[in-house]
Amino acid sequence: MPDFPPLRSLAAALAAACAVLPCAAGDFSVTPIRAELKAGALNETITVTNHADTKLRASVKLMEWTQDESGGDVYKDSGDLIYFPRQLEIEPQGKRLVRIGAKAPAGVTERTYRLFIEEEPEPGAQQRGANVSFLFRFGVPVFLPPANPKPEPDVAAATLSGGKLSLPVRNRGNQHFRLTKVTFADGAGWSSEATGWYSLAGTQRTYTAAVPPEVCAKARTLTVLAEGEDLRFERSVNVDPAACR
Repeated sequence: MPDFPPLRSLAAALAAACAVLPCAAGDFSVTPIRAELKAGALNETITVTNHADTKLRASVKLMEWTQDESGGDVYKDSGDLIYFPRQLEIEPQGKRLVRIGAKAPAGVTERTYRLFIEEEPEPGAQQRGANVSFLFRFGVPVFLPPANPKPEPDVAAATLSGGKLSLPVRNRGNQHFRLTKVTFADGAGWSSEATGWYSLAGTQRTYTAAVPPEVCAKARTLTVLAEGEDLRFERSVNVDPAACR
């Protein structure tokens, strides 16, 4: 099941914002916001807190998480891990624990999943003609690291074509890495920032920004700065006016 671009962008923004603190979605929060099931500790406990004054009902579902040729997230149902409970009812201002564990270590390449905690409507809400409400979902990244982890970021040269500045990023390693943001700039006042995201083992994605024609026409050099967890890469490209159109 592919993740639609707007939802993926929202998920990326949430992940960046929740890098340290518990992540809130609607009136509930989840902590920790990602889990690593390492050898010797192949289990984790996730706390879901209801901050509302009404009971929270939510479902819990595990999905295998991969990425397609363009780096887009792809999910499918998975029974690889053990997790419970599958349904939550949390009293106002209350908490519940969700336990998740691996049946076996990952092996040579990291295995990746998302544990989705999705708010459910109050029973009978539609029959009562209740107003439209927004229900929230948060997917906790779950990683099973390989025996010998080796993330290997490969950031290629930046390119400019058709007025678009692009930075290809590939993960040649056997474990994920994550960029937090990618900044495009001309060094003279214009800049554009893209939210970074996870690059799973063996995948690639390209971060792109449209350069305004008036900026591109004046610039001699454009730069792209990619930053992440213990990562920093800067690439520049000399501007060919023909590449601005």
